[in-house]
Amino acid sequence: MHDEKNDDENGAKSPAGSRKGGSSLHSTPNYLFWCLHKTSMSIVTEELERAGTDLTPLQFAALTTIQINPGIDQATLAHEIGYDRATIGGVLDRLEKKGLMSRQVHPQDRRARALFIEEAGVRLVAELEGKVALAQKKILSPLPEKDHAQFLTMVARLIRDDLPHAGEF
Repeated sequence: MHDEKNDDENGAKSPAGSRKGGSSLHSTPNYLFWCLHKTSMSIVTEELERAGTDLTPLQFAALTTIQINPGIDQATLAHEIGYDRATIGGVLDRLEKKGLMSRQVHPQDRRARALFIEEAGVRLVAELEGKVALAQKKILSPLPEKDHAQFLTMVARLIRDDLPHAGEF
């Protein structure tokens, strides 16, 4: 049976999964960003639950984007919040069932639906904005506050053109 640690050329033990001249899984950008995503979603979810709502972070993002862009179509919304077009419909179904938003035939494309926030959605977003802002601060709290803007700018640069972002924070 092979030990969980690998011997290097000097007989020293290195973490399992690491390789000579490389880095272990736990230090790769992909793994670290995946863990950061899980952590950040957990923090936002916790704050939303603490506020007494069953809204998910994705639903909150959709609702706020619809509020900022009344009449936005489903495909554009999916792009704006970084979600795939194929499954955004389920998110919208749930928001519509909760009476938080509505869909109407798009004036320029009868196949598309224009999305609008309902009054209940406006009230809920207003109630939750402070909680979500607190969650955003918690996500960044391990970093010195003076580094927050630079960190976000660097992450936005890594995202490249995959998501809409200003690149400045």
